[in-house]
Amino acid sequence: PGRLGSQVFLIAVPGVCGCCGALRPRYKRLVDNIFPEDPEDGLVKTNMEKLTFYALSAPEKLDRIGAYLSERLIRDVGRHRYGSAQLLKHP
Repeated sequence: PGRLGSQVFLIAVPGVCGCCGALRPRYKRLVDNIFPEDPEDGLVKTNMEKLTFYALSAPEKLDRIGAYLSERLIRDVGRHRYGSAQLLKHP
């Protein structure tokens, strides 16, 4: 936050902070929500159903969903978080 006189203001840049989750595209939020905090818990079934319904309802988004899923897996493996890759390997 910055200061201007006695007022405090926030500089908002979309996609930069965690508090701006609602500004992210819906397909990204849906993909992120299928993964649990603890990979041992397995995929979140209700969120997986929401993602499946969204993909069936908006087939034009399938390429974006697939690309983001791939991007997320590459990022997680690069950070040595192998849980998400294991989850998708064994449904």
